[in-house]
Amino acid sequence: MNIHKEKERVDFTDSQLLGRLLAFAKPYWKMIGLCLVLAILIVVADLARPYLLKLAIDEHIHGLNRPMLSDTADKTEELARFGDVTEVDGRVYVRVPEDADLTNLPSTAAKRQIVEVNDREYMAEGWLPAGKKEAPEVRKDAGGKTELVMSGQTYPAVPLEAEQVKAFRQHDYRGFVNLGVLFLITVVVSSVLNYVQGNLLQYTGQTIIFNIREKLFTHLSRMSMSFFDRNPVGRLVVRVTQDTESLNQLYSQVVVNLIKDVIVVIGIVIIMLQMSLKLSLLAFAVLPVLALMTFYYRKVVREAQRRARLILSRLNSFLAENLSGIRITQLFIREERQWEQFDSHNTAYYKAGMKGTVINSIFQPAIGFMGNLAIALLIWYGGLNVIEGGITFGVVYAFTQYIRQFFQPLMSLAEKYNQIQTSMVGAERIFDMLDEKPGMAEPEQPVPLPKQVRGEIEFENVWFAYTNEDWVLKDVSFKIEPGQTIAFVGATGAGKSSIIQLINRFYDIQKGSIKLDGVDIRRIPLDELRRCISVVQQDVFLFTGDIASNIRLNDPSITDAQIEQAARMVHMDDFIRRQPLGYHTPLGERGVSLSLGQRQLLSFARAIAFKPQILILDEATSNIDTETELIVQDALHRISKGRTTMIVAHRLSTIQHADQIIVMHKGRVREIGSHYQLLAQKGYYYRLFELQYKDQRGLKTAE
Repeated sequence: MNIHKEKERVDFTDSQLLGRLLAFAKPYWKMIGLCLVLAILIVVADLARPYLLKLAIDEHIHGLNRPMLSDTADKTEELARFGDVTEVDGRVYVRVPEDADLTNLPSTAAKRQIVEVNDREYMAEGWLPAGKKEAPEVRKDAGGKTELVMSGQTYPAVPLEAEQVKAFRQHDYRGFVNLGVLFLITVVVSSVLNYVQGNLLQYTGQTIIFNIREKLFTHLSRMSMSFFDRNPVGRLVVRVTQDTESLNQLYSQVVVNLIKDVIVVIGIVIIMLQMSLKLSLLAFAVLPVLALMTFYYRKVVREAQRRARLILSRLNSFLAENLSGIRITQLFIREERQWEQFDSHNTAYYKAGMKGTVINSIFQPAIGFMGNLAIALLIWYGGLNVIEGGITFGVVYAFTQYIRQFFQPLMSLAEKYNQIQTSMVGAERIFDMLDEKPGMAEPEQPVPLPKQVRGEIEFENVWFAYTNEDWVLKDVSFKIEPGQTIAFVGATGAGKSSIIQLINRFYDIQKGSIKLDGVDIRRIPLDELRRCISVVQQDVFLFTGDIASNIRLNDPSITDAQIEQAARMVHMDDFIRRQPLGYHTPLGERGVSLSLGQRQLLSFARAIAFKPQILILDEATSNIDTETELIVQDALHRISKGRTTMIVAHRLSTIQHADQIIVMHKGRVREIGSHYQLLAQKGYYYRLFELQYKDQRGLKTAE
């Protein structure tokens, strides 16, 4: 089984992934809802600015030449329904909006329009035809009065003095001030809302990611040893760190801002259609091409992200494994060969990352090109219509701004789409892990253990295999009475350590039963089962931290006095007190500052400090010299009194005091008895003893 091989695709639909991702966000729906409200307000503020510019151009910069209605001063109220009224020389004037309802006008109301000819303004009676390319001609009639001639029609007119023009411009000056204030308000409001929304989103996103990491770590801590046998550490680290971090952007930016961008696009479409249907359809002509590009992009970038994550897991697994075994690499001068393997993984990850980068670098500029193409079409067609008078310059200008705003969220959506695909790949891998059921399921109807466990252990016809039916234990049966010391001996691979791991339920058996005080251990809650058992293993693992924390393992119920007592029992107290900081001396990663024997003694102190009712020693004295072993054996005699003690050993001299010795061979129990009983049988144990005795005698002779 190659543990570095990982399945490249996990069968989740996008809807399933989104549903499960939103489930993590559900507790924070109020916060996310507030962010959505803020997003809508931000959109309104952003969309208002181009429209304010359009009003400034059409209503005020070019507003002097707009059609007007004029009447006597006593008709001010009737004209005020069209807008602000300007009084000049005893008459009132009001500019008429394009969509104004001209029914029910006062009978005395007259149409007027200011026209600029040869840098001089004239007040014409009537409204000149819009959209004509030729300029009006100024001439005198037979009576010497001024008139404007345009398209064969004559309009009586009077020249305006500078003071009169200034009076009409007062309306525009006030309008510029009002629009400027409104524009500034929209900028300030948008900035403040963006700041508030950004902080809320980051808080919400980070909190959700925090919860996901917590759930992942809790889930991993519940997994069986078989799960860790087939999943290297590097892969799991990527799942808990980088895969969850890929979801951060989804929660803190993408979800709300994606909705915000969609609202922006919808709002722009509505405003553009309201201003000009033809220009809108022209601008949207590029959208079908954009849709095809997006569909293709979604497919290739998802696959690229999935491939990159897969290779990154392999790279991290390889790195973690080789850094842990760096001593072996250097001892056997394998640096170059290991570098070649690392270079192979690194190159594959580089190529996978570059593939995603190239795809993204093509897609985003393509969207920008489509946006500029739409603006080019708009300038061409809109410019012609402005000249012909079909639309105003303000409309065309507003359209160019809205097109830019329209494609800006589309480009943002492209970037978010990349983030979404990255998040989806991360979500696939996270949910794939969360969906894997813990091998050690908690019992549906648990049987709680009493506070004081007697320590009776019984194996009844136990069959066990790590994979399929490659049996490690075959029909194993034995019984350990409370308080007994039982030793397991046998050749390597006989199944001794497997028995130890089954008692802790690191693995579950396939056939038979294992009972503690008459109760099948599969019916006992895992925490209660493992709380009454302490194991000292051959391969000692020490955590980064000081000596005291490695004995206590962050259990606040274990006092400093109990830690010191446990250390004295294994004769470590004097050594620890000679250290610069005593029990608070840091050990470094995996206790690198201690010798193998010292680490082993520290693991003994750890087991003693937890006061187990069942003590298991799995080759626990293999790294201890003979003199220290005698000290430890003396301590074990004391602490094993009243406790069920199980010892796995190769050196038969360390287990001769055991009440019973169980001899294992090829997964089966071959012999059971005390040391002298088994020697008297002259069976398998006798042969093992003879071999070791000869080896020891040979060593003494050689000396």
